[in-house]
Amino acid sequence: MIIWGSRGRTSVVHSQPFHCPQCSMERHGDLKQVQNYFTLYFIPLIPLNVAGRYVECTSCGGTFAEEALTRDPEQERQEVNDQLLRVMVTAALADGHVDSQETAEIKKQYMEFAGLPVTAEKLQHEINLAVTHNATLNGYVATVVDGLSPHGRALVVKLAFHTMSASGNLAPGHQAELSQLATTLSIPEDQYRELIAAFSEEAA
Repeated sequence: MIIWGSRGRTSVVHSQPFHCPQCSMERHGDLKQVQNYFTLYFIPLIPLNVAGRYVECTSCGGTFAEEALTRDPEQERQEVNDQLLRVMVTAALADGHVDSQETAEIKKQYMEFAGLPVTAEKLQHEINLAVTHNATLNGYVATVVDGLSPHGRALVVKLAFHTMSASGNLAPGHQAELSQLATTLSIPEDQYRELIAAFSEEAA
């Protein structure tokens, strides 16, 4: 009787330093490849298709997608900071302009989540971009919402609300954008009202 079949074999393609998502620091990682082989009497003889690749951290043993090797946490952090800045800019522009109180609030909130001040040049650049492209709060948030965690969605509401209410009462344009935000972020109405109530107390 001839016994034949197939099975996968795992091999290390190469090793290199990378930022381990589980260790949250620079570690050494092995890029591993799983390849299927044609077997005869359980002996792998002929390589077939590659079943997949993954990265394994040699410190914690965690396994991740191959893209983890090129992940730059500092770049990702800056991209998140830029997204949150654009949320505040488009929130402020809901009434057609960014006043001095809104500017001060944007700088304050940015300092809190980024840990560094936003430069006047960068802030003005983002305002000019938003005006040039007629960007709206809900329009912009809709482009990034899929990548937001529940905490991230709540943070968007907080930043938008505090920016809009920096000058006092909400303008009609602010109210219109804010009323649509729950739908854009897929936050249940009751939870959204609780968030707004909590942020209103903070601003009082």
